[in-house]
Amino acid sequence: MGFCLNFWFRSVLCKTLECRGAHYLFMLSLGHMCGQSAVDNQPWDYLGHFSRIVGGSPVEKGAYPWQVSLKRREKHFCGGTIISAQWVITAAHCVLDMKTFLNVTAGEHDMNVVEQGEQTLSVDTIVRHPYFTLRKPMNYDIALLKMNGTFKFGRFVGPVCLPKQGETFEPGFICTTAGWGRLEENGHLPQVLHQVDLPILTKRKCAAMLLTLKRPIKGNTLLCAGFPDGGKDACQGDSGGSLMCRNKHGAWTLAGVTSWGMGCARSWRHNCQKIASYRGTPGVFTDLTKVLPWVHNTIEIGNKANVFDQDGQLSGPEGQLRFPRHPQQFYGSDELCVWTVHVIGQMHIWLNFSHLDVEFEEFCRQDSLSVYSLEDRLIGKFCGVVVPSPIFISSSSVRLKFVSDATEYGTGFALTYKALKPKHSPDFGCIAITVLFEEGIIQSLHYPDVYTNLISCRWIIHAPEDHIIKLEFQSFELEESDGCLSDSVTVYDDVEGKEEIARYCGFAVPPPGLSSSSAMLISFQADESRVFRGFQAAISFISETGK
Repeated sequence: MGFCLNFWFRSVLCKTLECRGAHYLFMLSLGHMCGQSAVDNQPWDYLGHFSRIVGGSPVEKGAYPWQVSLKRREKHFCGGTIISAQWVITAAHCVLDMKTFLNVTAGEHDMNVVEQGEQTLSVDTIVRHPYFTLRKPMNYDIALLKMNGTFKFGRFVGPVCLPKQGETFEPGFICTTAGWGRLEENGHLPQVLHQVDLPILTKRKCAAMLLTLKRPIKGNTLLCAGFPDGGKDACQGDSGGSLMCRNKHGAWTLAGVTSWGMGCARSWRHNCQKIASYRGTPGVFTDLTKVLPWVHNTIEIGNKANVFDQDGQLSGPEGQLRFPRHPQQFYGSDELCVWTVHVIGQMHIWLNFSHLDVEFEEFCRQDSLSVYSLEDRLIGKFCGVVVPSPIFISSSSVRLKFVSDATEYGTGFALTYKALKPKHSPDFGCIAITVLFEEGIIQSLHYPDVYTNLISCRWIIHAPEDHIIKLEFQSFELEESDGCLSDSVTVYDDVEGKEEIARYCGFAVPPPGLSSSSAMLISFQADESRVFRGFQAAISFISETGK
């Protein structure tokens, strides 16, 4: 492994679960110690390792038991590193797509042979760093993969150590990266795992070198390793793998995740004197010390998470739903997830949103979270980043549907649900978006007393099929203004607010209004100026045959 093509991706990561034991080794499941190799590729001399270099060469099976291969349809495309029986670290740019057809193989050595000790697991959850961006310099190029199941540790499969808090590897220290990437720029892929040793550069030298590129690059999570004259490097296909260093006790410790570089093993001496397309860089990795708190927090949440699966049933007097499962995880492309919420008895449902980050489009035609009745009557459709108002639904069941396309991504949504007694006041639409399936009375907040400034009230009315809705005002006193731009009641012929029937303000009682379908949205808005008694109106349903 060692040399490559013009602009390749690779990523770096560093995490610190405090090592324990006589040699500060972190004892993982099944009593397996981290950072231990069954093959002694490099006799260990901590001080001598600052100057000794062992470059691009194949390794024996079992030399780096934490090294994994990410495969899609059984084809290797990126590397990764085992940090526990259920968690793997890789580069965020390796897992931009959904986890469909994505498998992780541990114990891999020869790509052309199924060998003893190989274990392959599918991916349960992908958590990319929330600050990651594909734009150069690809800061925060790190992701955590939670496996479906656990790896069984032994001679050929085991975890690398994570750095202790405050542990660093100084510039000049020789570390190792390994992978199944190309052996030279524009070269072929190797059959077996290869390794190369690289010295860590100072942050100043790393930053100065990146400024010599045609488009100068700066980044605060970048770690550089390599030789000014080139000749040794990671390459295409190595992305997501590890930059590993041996600590004072000889245990292999994760220092970075392979991210990117210009070319493979190119010299970067005298970069400014070269044509831009021939300039080189050292290997660029994501510096784990910059993202350790995120790694710790993500794994802690992932191990303790007790949230509901997609396409599932949510029942009981109260509960919660977060999608994706982790607060900083991005949902994938072409998602389609459905949940059904059912509360006990004849109780009604209260939905309260705490988070929304879904690609925005004016009418939510791309990514969206939609709320439906069990009869598939639309209650609301949400996108963007503005957290929706609470929703009160006069039903004991409701269905939630999330869809995404293949363009932008977000961190999804989080909500709680609770069962409420069926009784509610006519002005409940000013406390929450109120969804009614029966006839009744609605009114402005505090009616017949004056309403308050700066309020927004909404009622969504659903009549039975083959019925229309009649709205009849019994009293009406709102601030009057041209075009009803101050306080107003607006009636829509749909629940999304696209088809306006009428807008009212002033002191004249509006005439009765009819919907053209079995759905109606009524919105009351008040600004910060004058207030009045408001309104009261009756809702009734009329059979289509009796219009």
